[in-house]
Amino acid sequence: MAGTIAIKNGYVFDPLNEINGEIMDIFIKDGKVVRELSAAELKNAKFIDASGMTVMPGGVDSHSHVAGSKVNAGRSMRPEDHYKTTLQKTSLTHSGSGYTVPSVYKQGYDYAAMGYTTVFEAAIPPLEARHTHEEMRSTPLLDMGGYLVLGNNFFLMRYLHDGDIEKAAAYVAWMMKTHKSYGIKCVNPAGVENWGWGKNVHSLDEANIHFEITPRETIKGLSEVNELLGMPVPLHLHANNLGHPGCYGITKDSLKILDGVKPRQDMDVEWAETKIDPSRNRSVYLAHMMFNSFAGTSWRDCESGVKDIAEYINNKDHVVIDSGCTPFGEATVMTGDGPAIQDMYKLTGNKWSNTDVEMEGGSGVIPFTYFKANPVHSLQWAMGLECLLLINDPWKDNYDHGQPQWWSVYEIS
Repeated sequence: MAGTIAIKNGYVFDPLNEINGEIMDIFIKDGKVVRELSAAELKNAKFIDASGMTVMPGGVDSHSHVAGSKVNAGRSMRPEDHYKTTLQKTSLTHSGSGYTVPSVYKQGYDYAAMGYTTVFEAAIPPLEARHTHEEMRSTPLLDMGGYLVLGNNFFLMRYLHDGDIEKAAAYVAWMMKTHKSYGIKCVNPAGVENWGWGKNVHSLDEANIHFEITPRETIKGLSEVNELLGMPVPLHLHANNLGHPGCYGITKDSLKILDGVKPRQDMDVEWAETKIDPSRNRSVYLAHMMFNSFAGTSWRDCESGVKDIAEYINNKDHVVIDSGCTPFGEATVMTGDGPAIQDMYKLTGNKWSNTDVEMEGGSGVIPFTYFKANPVHSLQWAMGLECLLLINDPWKDNYDHGQPQWWSVYEIS
């Protein structure tokens, strides 16, 4: 019987159902886990003996950079990353290359080897969405989706400045449907637009050039739009001043903006097909928490501010995070935050790519190496662990939103 599988005698771990290492049989029918199979179904099922092995739900990477123009910039500017790490073609697999920015086939195999089944591209510029989807479809073995970069979008900055949440929501709804994306990404709100003039914003109430909108207004407005539309994920926030000593303060203040954010009750939006679930209480996803959690005033006295942010998150229900852990060794840093990458270029002198996507945002790419002997790099490594260990509720560390399982987004892409 096609699609019917019985996985026998494995050590099963399923935190959602409070199963912790019990030896159990798992049954799969038509691509879904079921409680049991009939005698006829068992007779025709494919059996897998998992004795001595771990059986667990597939991993979900809710924030990665795996497809699109930014990733391709990293691939093209790093030949040294590719010739050292290659994958030979076999009867079952394609060839591939790359270590920190692998080719699409190799990244699919690498993720699957680590137990992942779902990966989300964290920053899709709308004008680059078509090619991003082409790469996601070419990546084997994984369900994939992405978040649309909208925090410095010309139209949205204008609507939010005018306080027209209904028009902003209509625009976001059209953009999501047109570009087949799954959530709103906000990178260095109001600041990336300033980068077109070689400037940035450094506080939540500093207005940017031309649009005269502040990060506070951008974050609050996009979260209201997110809740009005009933989006399946909260606003995906890359906070201002990321990666700079002392940035934990603006990060915590940014999270406070969204405490209790709900759509405005006086709005009558006829085209909105979704009704807000009153149980929804998670309005912001703080991306790569470690990079947003530096304390201190300079690289000479920088220290961890993770504990302060973790204590806030532990006492609030509206925030989920990913940790932003960094391993030692080679990396390719890529982000929609152009000013942050330029600052890294000034620190390292490494080759550097900077891009402006017209009317939508920007990006930066730079090769980087994390050294054990470097005090700041060792601090970052430890801060990543703090993010994992100090958040009391594991469902807040990565994204849950009360769903019993993650989704396949190929249905909409």
